[in-house]
Amino acid sequence: MDTDKQARTSLLTEFRLRRWARMHYVSADHRKATWNPIVLDEMKNKDQEMHEAEENSMKARVSSMYVPLAPGTITRIDQSHEEAAAPHILKMQDRSSRNQHRVADQMLGE
Repeated sequence: MDTDKQARTSLLTEFRLRRWARMHYVSADHRKATWNPIVLDEMKNKDQEMHEAEENSMKARVSSMYVPLAPGTITRIDQSHEEAAAPHILKMQDRSSRNQHRVADQMLGE
């Protein structure tokens, strides 16, 4: 039981030291050899991450400097789309035409 509790405590201590090392990062030339090995290891890890990030950003900058060449073959030109059919619009009758139909309907109904 003591070893399990001690292992959990040491793991927690290690996490805390690694977090502290990330928050209080110091460049390699300003680090002291007497610091905790966990802190030194985490700072070394951060050095590596920063170096990789710098390389990746440089690659991105270089790749964005070049514009791809136009293709050597002629691009295809698609045919135009078919025109839409004429809209179906109901024609409204003018007022006089409607009156004539109404009068005609009334006369037939009488």
